[in-house]
Amino acid sequence: MFDVEFFKDKKILLTGHTGFKGTWLSLMFEYLGADVYGFALENSENAMFFNQTSPRIIESCMGYIQDKNKILKFVKKIRPEIIIHFASHSTLNRSDEIADYIFESNISGLVNLLEAIRQVDSVKSVLVVTSDKCYKNIESSEGYSEDSVLGAQDPYSTSKACQELLTECYRRSFFSHEKLNIPIATARASNVIGGGDYNMTRLFPYLLDCFSKGITAEIRNPSAIRPWQNVLDVLGGYLTLVEKLYRCGDANSVYSSAFNFGPDSDGFVTVGDAANILSGFFEKSSYIVSGSLKNVIETNVLKLDSTKAHEILKWNQLYSFTETLKMSAEFIKRSYYENLRTIAMDNIKEYVRGVCDGG
Repeated sequence: MFDVEFFKDKKILLTGHTGFKGTWLSLMFEYLGADVYGFALENSENAMFFNQTSPRIIESCMGYIQDKNKILKFVKKIRPEIIIHFASHSTLNRSDEIADYIFESNISGLVNLLEAIRQVDSVKSVLVVTSDKCYKNIESSEGYSEDSVLGAQDPYSTSKACQELLTECYRRSFFSHEKLNIPIATARASNVIGGGDYNMTRLFPYLLDCFSKGITAEIRNPSAIRPWQNVLDVLGGYLTLVEKLYRCGDANSVYSSAFNFGPDSDGFVTVGDAANILSGFFEKSSYIVSGSLKNVIETNVLKLDSTKAHEILKWNQLYSFTETLKMSAEFIKRSYYENLRTIAMDNIKEYVRGVCDGG
């Protein structure tokens, strides 16, 4: 796992720092003593959790990642050592309606960031966060490994496959030479769970909202298998990889490549079973099976093989699926009478303590 002392005083740029994972990572970096700079959309509807917890950010630049000049100017100004790129459209929802926006944000936005990195000499580690949706869907019961074929069937998934290809292109063409040797990797994860996620198009934020309010929830496709895991476990994987890239300092190393951060076997659960487990943490909770979202193409089985991360990075999960659901339920229960920042920091302290104790 990562060295909790490594990130102290490191200058870090997080794009998309006001999103769900960006907020959790901003808080984690604050706890670890890093100097965080952020680039994100202004007045984003996904920034509610960020606004409620107020992570310590040295400087935020608000704007579109599609704005090449703005991202270039900011990168040149702050001269970061580490860059973690979250700033992308992040869901399948409405994929057919805003295809042009998705491609501009996820593809052109990444190109703009990579071009900016080429023009500074301060960067020592880059992580591009993509998605498990980058894989070609073959409805296999076997887990997708990093060597599985990339592919797509909708604009969002296509953009994620393109991000993988773009990262490898820049690594080989520009970042793996003597004059500009910048370690860069991609991270593929999916369906992270934790407090502070208010995207009600996702299953668990929706179920948590319904169950906590005593409202009967509606689910679709209860037999679909999905990989779910604790948001802190996934972010721990990102930190482990970022540290390895930085310490290695070589764009041609084994770390400068793609890594899956998927759950252990207990995290591959059907939608129906997941709803049953979560409902057990609330006194008045119920759900029914009904309907489906229009214009959303879903896989029936989607599994990630994280053997590479386990063997090369020595990354492991701290929390089981049931423990993760319990944490999420307790988070929303505490949120009715406690400050969200306090709750989030308590979760982070517990996680970091677990890392220090070796899991």
